[in-house]
Amino acid sequence: MNDLSHNKTFLLLCAAIMVVLVSLIPLLVSWLAAPKPLGLSVQRNTATVAATPLNQAPVNPHQLVIIPSDTDHPPPPVLATAAYLMDMDTGATLYAYNPFMHLPMLSTTKLMTALLAVEHGNLDQQVTITSALDRDIQQHISPDSSLFGLKKGETYTLRDLLYGLLLPSGNDAAVAIADAVGGSYQHFVDMMNQRARELGMYDTHYMNPSGLLATGHYSSAHDLAVLGRYTMSNPTLHQIANTRIYHIPKTSKHAEHYLVNGNQFLWWYPGADGGKPGWDGNTDFVQVVSCTRNNRHLIGVTMNTKDWWTDMRDLMNWGFDNFQWVSPYDVDLQHAIPYDYDWDYFARDKKTNTIPTPDHGRYYIYTGYSVSPPILGYFDKNGGLDKFGFPIGMPNYTQGNVVSQRFQKATIECDLAGKQCKRL
Repeated sequence: MNDLSHNKTFLLLCAAIMVVLVSLIPLLVSWLAAPKPLGLSVQRNTATVAATPLNQAPVNPHQLVIIPSDTDHPPPPVLATAAYLMDMDTGATLYAYNPFMHLPMLSTTKLMTALLAVEHGNLDQQVTITSALDRDIQQHISPDSSLFGLKKGETYTLRDLLYGLLLPSGNDAAVAIADAVGGSYQHFVDMMNQRARELGMYDTHYMNPSGLLATGHYSSAHDLAVLGRYTMSNPTLHQIANTRIYHIPKTSKHAEHYLVNGNQFLWWYPGADGGKPGWDGNTDFVQVVSCTRNNRHLIGVTMNTKDWWTDMRDLMNWGFDNFQWVSPYDVDLQHAIPYDYDWDYFARDKKTNTIPTPDHGRYYIYTGYSVSPPILGYFDKNGGLDKFGFPIGMPNYTQGNVVSQRFQKATIECDLAGKQCKRL
């Protein structure tokens, strides 16, 4: 056998390899050290997720790992500007869309107001609407404010104020709680911002306890999910937020109140058990929803949407992997959903409704599946829903550049190379 040390070809090859490796080392080091663009990595739900302690702020809240609970349906697109879905028990992120975008959070602000009330107040303490407090209330609410109905000279317990805060979304109750618990309006707002930082809500800043639009008053879908998880883990707040109707009898100290929970999701979606909506009276709807089903507890958030029932239903259906059709329109015909008239009695909610997908496709809310080109083109040209029915499976790619997708009445198969499709 020849001595390799005398083989010039071998020595030259080794030298070349060493040069390449040495030149690659600095590039590798710089790549590892360089900041990566903010992105969301995805793992399958076989990953083991350790529960995140409720009161522990994450080291880097902007680094998310999305662990979907449903992998046989595509993640639903949303009409909202931002959305989030979280596992209540573990804190795992199941879905995130523009999770850190700063947006007005409207009356979901009141979840933080309520949290500080139970953490720093006594639910049985008496709060009197003094002349000074009444002036504060008038100063810090808008003419079109939703109200609990406080009057000067009346006295309520802090517990009553919490029901008046979360059910009818009383802005007057928010100011009364702020003054009673914080000692002053501004000090309470400072407490809100401090508590937000403690919870790791780094994309949130409060200017008031009610949620009225104000410069510098914003949150993010991620932060609202964190707040929703924390508040709904509090038994008192969870109970109040899950109460549909609450009666406060008349006493010598205050008037009678019949309170109706404005969280419409409670009234029609299976398992909904808390949260808080916010609405600016125009087109911008925000909601934090708590939902429990089959021993799973989810927190959903949508921000800046005109169709809150479709977005949240799609997220929850996907999170629970249960697409059995339920519609506020159908439920409203059986028993009235509060404030249904604000949404034209949900007449727009139909099984045939779709949402555009980024790949120029169409997401069918009825079955939770998307149809995309080239299958979509053949689907539309050859009868659509009438001929094929709704999609009931995800696209299946096989060897030879062939893709197929199952529908209720048939399967469509397309040859991607030849751009030819057929019905099977």
